[in-house]
Amino acid sequence: MPTRRLILAALCLAPGVALAHLPAGARGPNGGQVQDIGSYHAELVLRGNDILVFVFDHNERPVPVAGATAQAILLANGRQATVPLTPMEGNLLRGTGDLSEARGVRAVVTLSLPGQRTAQARFTPLDPA
Repeated sequence: MPTRRLILAALCLAPGVALAHLPAGARGPNGGQVQDIGSYHAELVLRGNDILVFVFDHNERPVPVAGATAQAILLANGRQATVPLTPMEGNLLRGTGDLSEARGVRAVVTLSLPGQRTAQARFTPLDPA
């Protein structure tokens, strides 16, 4: 009988765990679009000319990006620009690009964390704030 109760308890908790997971394309905690990037989540935020990428695990906990290499390829107004992203504090990667007149921005972010395989995520459409 204890096994049945344990299974029942696990099944009751499962929906709560599923609700904590942000689906691809959802708005993240910083207001940007979230996409799966390898075994993580990436949230892309365009703020002024800043390109910000926040990296989270699938439980929405920040993943440290020290030592990571990353870039964003931005497509807007018929132009393409490759922007290197620099690891900042915590789970933040940052780059700068000319987004002053860009609308309908599409982006491909490539991320390589130390000891991990390189992964990509596509973000579309995004408008700078």
